[in-house]
Amino acid sequence: MKRALFFFLMILIFTACHPGQGEGGLLSKKQVLTINPDADYIEMKDGAVYTHGVDWIEKKDYIKGERVGIVEEGMANHLPVGAELYTTKEPSGVLIAEYSGNTKRYLVAMGE
Repeated sequence: MKRALFFFLMILIFTACHPGQGEGGLLSKKQVLTINPDADYIEMKDGAVYTHGVDWIEKKDYIKGERVGIVEEGMANHLPVGAELYTTKEPSGVLIAEYSGNTKRYLVAMGE
C-alpha cells in the first residue's frame, strides 16, 4: 500500500510541475513571458502562443499555406497591427507572418 501511495505521489509531483500542464503541453503567454520576458510572441484567439527566434525554423523551406488571420491590437508584441498570418503547407506548428515586405516565422510554444 505504501508503495502504491509513493508511486501515485511521484506521478502527481511530476505532472503538476510540467510547463503547459492542463493545456495539452501548450504554453500560455504568461508562461512564455516568465521564461523569456523579451519574447517575440503572437497569441492567437484560441489561446495558442507562437514565438519567434527559433533558429532551425529559419533554415527550413516552408511553403506558405492558408491565411489564418491578421494581427490585431494586443495580439503580438513585435509585429505591427495588420500583419498577415499564414500556416505552412507542411504540418509544422509554424506560423508565417508577413508585413511591409518582411517575413517572420513563429513556432508554437510548448512545454518540455
